Amino acid sequence: MEDIFQNFPLLASWFPGMFARARVGILSSGSGLSSFIRTVASSAAPARNTVKPVDGRKTYLLDVYKHFDKSNKILLLAHHNNLTANDNVKIKKQLEDAGAEFRKLKVSLFRHYLRASSKYDDPASKAAYRYVKKNKIRHPLEPLLKGPTAAILIKDMDPAAVKKVVKVLKGLNERLFLIGGRLGDEVADVATIDQFKEMPTMDELRAQLVGMLTVLSGAGLVRTLESASNTLYLTLDTHKQEMEKKENPDEQ
Repeated sequence: MEDIFQNFPLLASWFPGMFARARVGILSSGSGLSSFIRTVASSAAPARNTVKPVDGRKTYLLDVYKHFDKSNKILLLAHHNNLTANDNVKIKKQLEDAGAEFRKLKVSLFRHYLRASSKYDDPASKAAYRYVKKNKIRHPLEPLLKGPTAAILIKDMDPAAVKKVVKVLKGLNERLFLIGGRLGDEVADVATIDQFKEMPTMDELRAQLVGMLTVLSGAGLVRTLESASNTLYLTLDTHKQEMEKKENPDEQ
């Protein structure tokens, strides 16, 4: 890493102080590579007027929450009880196999993200904090954010994936259980999620549509379309005749 900065002095000039921080971040045991990457990213990006330091943990978490909220169509919320480190690893693997991502939440920060995200693209900004505080903003998902909460994220509107997730959670008893979430843009309770998981997938719906078109193909489809148009024509013609009778009663 040092060789990179030495060989490209212009790069070092773009990141004031980054050479020293790079050596600390890479070589010291108290600072990881992810921290160094965040510092590089924050230095390279346009200046952000954030409440907490741009490379601080709270700003980083708000950025993470924004990313997984915007990049996943389904966000399920679950309450967790006394999960050990081994439990976390096991559950994460099970949910990944089900097509989902598992992440524990810092509830207060996630609550702020939800409140700020409706208006501000940068929920970590000072303007977002002022807006939330001044207007006493609340979000429909907030009632679910009580106690230790985790997010289960699914990229697509996939009922089959939700069904697999629910099956995993049932096997965990009360250590991790579903309390609600978001399906697309709609807030959903547990009953709604249970109904959604039994719906056909997009592939199944496409297969059903293809089957219907096959049945109605050829003459059958033509007759169906002609029937609809003929019915409409007859209805309009009858209406026209009735109007003519009212306008010209002497011609009857």
